[in-house]
Amino acid sequence: MRQLLLATAAGAPHRALERRVIPTGDPGLRLRFYAGVRRDVRRALKDFARWLRGRVGFEHPVQVTVVPHATVMGDHGAAGWALFVIPPADYLRGDVVRIYLGGGAAEILERHFRFSRREALEALVLHLAHEIKHYEQWRDGLAITERNVNRRAAALLTRYLKVRRSFTTAVAARAA
Repeated sequence: MRQLLLATAAGAPHRALERRVIPTGDPGLRLRFYAGVRRDVRRALKDFARWLRGRVGFEHPVQVTVVPHATVMGDHGAAGWALFVIPPADYLRGDVVRIYLGGGAAEILERHFRFSRREALEALVLHLAHEIKHYEQWRDGLAITERNVNRRAAALLTRYLKVRRSFTTAVAARAA
């Protein structure tokens, strides 16, 4: 909670307001980066998204918008590191399911909480994993709650990091 209070003190949160229908084509996960999002943040999120596409059944067009702000907020509620916008009751198949992620959170975590760059990027990936778990709740017709979401998101991140580190180790061994 203290982290979030400091992040909102670092600047106004990004307001998650966009057109309802954005033509996207087929279902799947898409990343959209605003100008000003750090290159290492882009790289980490793209790598995670590439891995995630093979593990999560994206039955709808899901657009993750990454903004340079540390926090984001929807129409109502408090600011947060990330936001899953619950689609309206009259959701149509062509509508985009939206997730917003505060890419500037990595800088706040590094500067004010002494996270290493790697730890800050992993925290950002964890925030995205958390919102993906909310998407899965919605997709499966379940109530959108926080119950077990943090634990399931952490498990998803752990699986990703295990695969990622073993891949990095194998590439380094081949290069040597």
